[in-house]
Formats: sequence, structure tokens, C-alpha cells
Amino acid sequence: MEKYEQVYNAVCEMICDAKDLELTDLSPEMPLHQLKLDSLDYVELMVLAKREFGATLTAEMFIANPTMTLGELCQSLAK
Repeated sequence: MEKYEQVYNAVCEMICDAKDLELTDLSPEMPLHQLKLDSLDYVELMVLAKREFGATLTAEMFIANPTMTLGELCQSLAK
């Protein structure tokens, strides 16, 4: 499995658990703001990124990119 797919699956699984969604509800083109993530959800994303992929996400990254999509987030984590 390619790195992007691993990241995408892990991030989607976390979001689905947090927001009681199905995987089919999500797509790479979906803007993160559309998911109505709260501060705890963003902290969970940051922890997941660090633990699973050794990547550091910051609140500033999300603030600076309000139109970031789920796919863009996963692309940056896969690098």
C-alpha cells in the first residue's frame, strides 16, 4: 500500500470515529472545515500524525490554510 493511502486511511478512520461518520462520507476533495472538526479533533489529528507518521502538525498550519482539503492534509503527512 502506498504511503498516501496509509495516511488517508488512518486519518479517515480517526475522523469517522470522532464524528460518527462512515468512510463513504469522506473524500480527498472535502475541505476540513466541512467536517466541523473541533479543537479536540484537531489535537487528535496532531497526535495521530506524530505517533503514526512522525510528522508534526500545528494549529497555525490549520489556521493558515482554512480551505485545506482532507487530501491535501494527507499529502503533506505522506511526505
